[in-house]
Amino acid sequence: MIESKEIISEFKTLIERSGFDLYGICEAKVPEEDREKILLWVNKGNHGKMEWYPKNMDLRLDFKNLGFDPQSVIVLGAIYNDPEYEEVQKGMTFRFSKYAVGEDYHRVLREHAKPLIKALQKKYPNHHFRQGVDSLPVPEKVLARLAGLGWNGKNTNLIHPEIGSFFFITVILTDLPMYTARIQVKDRCGTCTACIDACPTGALKPYQIDAGKCISHHTLEDSSEEIPDTYGWLAGCDICQDVCPWNRVKAFKKGIRTGLEEFKVRSYLT
Repeated sequence: MIESKEIISEFKTLIERSGFDLYGICEAKVPEEDREKILLWVNKGNHGKMEWYPKNMDLRLDFKNLGFDPQSVIVLGAIYNDPEYEEVQKGMTFRFSKYAVGEDYHRVLREHAKPLIKALQKKYPNHHFRQGVDSLPVPEKVLARLAGLGWNGKNTNLIHPEIGSFFFITVILTDLPMYTARIQVKDRCGTCTACIDACPTGALKPYQIDAGKCISHHTLEDSSEEIPDTYGWLAGCDICQDVCPWNRVKAFKKGIRTGLEEFKVRSYLT
């Protein structure tokens, strides 16, 4: 069995040159505690209008049903925050989530991960490497936490202690077995409830979200003729992330911003 740190050490430079700010490896397995939380979330109907979500529970909880037998998961993260947008949005009637002001992240993350996947396929030709960007029915935020990319905050977003939560996640599932010592980032939300207090629709409870009340959910998933007040948000919503001290204070002071041109504010918005 290969040590995961050997993979990281060998491909670290390639990963960083490809535009990824975070990376880690974990076992391709959902812990029982997380399985129970996901099932409870669905059973409560908190998935809102995402009627497709409960249909793939066997795949979400057991990766062997994906068509091959994944043993390990490589998780990559890319910052998308562009501070320039804060000035741009001041003159707008409606607001867009920060993730929506750049190019389509699905395409961008796939394109930037290609060099790594090709390098892995070349070195390990007898193994499968399958990438997912919201395209595989796997709990990406859980896997990212297990890979050490951050902790799952009270707003349910993944938070990294140095860069905050404004980053995309992509996963690469592989049947290449790798020994991974579980290194999880300590939950640092503490007694803070800024995200919960700021949500205008009451969609949040500590570490839980009711998608049926979430503004972002209604702007993206709700196709019904009548939808609730979105408080000026046209695509997505950043309220629970904007008020988070790990974004508003720590990441802001460090000047955290995207290094990828594709995620910077598109010219027609400026």
